[in-house]
Amino acid sequence: MTQQFYKDNEGWFIDLPEFIEEGHGTKGNLAMVSGADTMLDKLANNKKRITLRIETEDFEGADGKLRKVGVCFYGENYIFTSAEHTHRVWLCPVTKYVFGGKYPNKIYIQKVA
Repeated sequence: MTQQFYKDNEGWFIDLPEFIEEGHGTKGNLAMVSGADTMLDKLANNKKRITLRIETEDFEGADGKLRKVGVCFYGENYIFTSAEHTHRVWLCPVTKYVFGGKYPNKIYIQKVA
């Protein structure tokens, strides 16, 4: 699947209006924080918008991978690895919404645009 992300003066957000329209939360719930923002900064190369292909199975052309490394009370901890970067990323419960109710063990990422 593909997902779009954008950066405004408040930070990075996943562009997921249906999450809000269905009553699951607010724009603040869609914020990319705690390492996810850093990951997007690096992948976006200083641009304010990025489209990523995200899959739970490895695929040819993947630019990086998130590997689940720990459970926390609210969200999950992952390690992001790519050819250039490795760092910790925390993903919030919106991840479960995107992936049909679960946190995947691995998420493969490719920059599309």
